[in-house]
Amino acid sequence: MPMTPTASDIQSKVSAPPKRSISWKQVPLVVGTVSTSDGLKYLRNCPKGIDLIEIRLDTLLAKGISPDLIQESMAHRTTPTLLTLRTREEGGSFNWRSRQRVLFFLKFIPFADAIDLELTNIPRLGRVLRTVRRLKRDLVISSHSLKRKLTPLRLRRLLQQFRKTRASVYKIVGLARRRKDLHVLAEPLLNQSHMRLAIMASGPLGTASRISLPALGSRLLYVYLDEPAGPGQPGHATELAITDLRSYTSPKGA
Repeated sequence: MPMTPTASDIQSKVSAPPKRSISWKQVPLVVGTVSTSDGLKYLRNCPKGIDLIEIRLDTLLAKGISPDLIQESMAHRTTPTLLTLRTREEGGSFNWRSRQRVLFFLKFIPFADAIDLELTNIPRLGRVLRTVRRLKRDLVISSHSLKRKLTPLRLRRLLQQFRKTRASVYKIVGLARRRKDLHVLAEPLLNQSHMRLAIMASGPLGTASRISLPALGSRLLYVYLDEPAGPGQPGHATELAITDLRSYTSPKGA
């Protein structure tokens, strides 16, 4: 296989399994991310308490892991899977060419139960979205603002854009350096709860958002199964003592 894999490198003849149902009404759903070769074992033997396994295909490919191995592991999953192919602008690890990314999506969608698409990329992923609909896969639409804080105005505009495309969950990740940034992120959970929102923060208050926002109705709680897929992401076995909370909720400068 060449240094930069392409969809044509996939030689596996394994058949795609039937779609598994995802209980989107359960709040929060605990999503365990897989970003390493060793983490693929969790597709067969999922840790207790994990409702959905996210396959970070961009990270796996960036590490040189065979697409065949990834696809075969997904074919034998025992827990529903969420397929994610992030660009670097979205916090991803792989330098995609536009057509290359589309082709990987098309190869892997039959092996997943839900697909994560970035809101700003949907106009360029029409073929992918049509395949998601045709195969009756669930859809998560995401928006990442990793370097800029989300103002109330930007959040309102995001919600308006989300409404244009039907999805099971709408996910927002926004930078939060101070408590007031976290307050802004929390507001839609209180006032737009009918929209099935999953909201979390990156930055100094990233971990605090994963503790607090699910209590306000954020639909998804991300943990890693092998290694962190993003800043502030806790592990699935992370244990927090009450005395630890201050360091997470009151970082320097917050």
